[in-house]
Amino acid sequence: MAGVSRSVEGYLFLTEEDAELAREEIDRINFISSKMNENNPQAILAVYNRMIQNNTLVTPVGQEYLRTIRDYLYRTAQIPDEMVSDIPVIVSYSEAIKKKDEPKKPPERKRKTYKKEYQGALWVIAILFVMVIAMFVIALKSDVPNVINYRTAIQNEYAGWEQELTEREKAVRQREEELDIY
Repeated sequence: MAGVSRSVEGYLFLTEEDAELAREEIDRINFISSKMNENNPQAILAVYNRMIQNNTLVTPVGQEYLRTIRDYLYRTAQIPDEMVSDIPVIVSYSEAIKKKDEPKKPPERKRKTYKKEYQGALWVIAILFVMVIAMFVIALKSDVPNVINYRTAIQNEYAGWEQELTEREKAVRQREEELDIY
């Protein structure tokens, strides 16, 4: 928000956010003033007390408006002075002065230990290791040839074929001998 002033109603605010809050309070003040019946001091007292209870106006601009209403209520004979609440100040000026005089320290940086991340990584590694071992066991126990047991599977398959061929040859020779005899 370049070019936006921090000055509002003769007050120079420390930050633009505070100045914007004061501008919003001016809008609230204008709205409240337009709705307020100046001929009814009891209603003005009720609005004044509600604004104080709710901290509706907290900037110096709002505090000045509250003081104006308080002065009006003190001047009115219809409202006893003890019914008019004091205006609370929500800023500690002595603390603000102390903070202004203290040298600013750079914020302390906490060293991250990564302990939880390390433990989590160990668990993930352990689970993955178990899964890899399980995959090797499944691959070794499987009847389907794969990268691990393809040589053995092919040798077993050829051995089975050879045995089957030998048995068939034997059966054929026996049959031939039986046919030659007759």
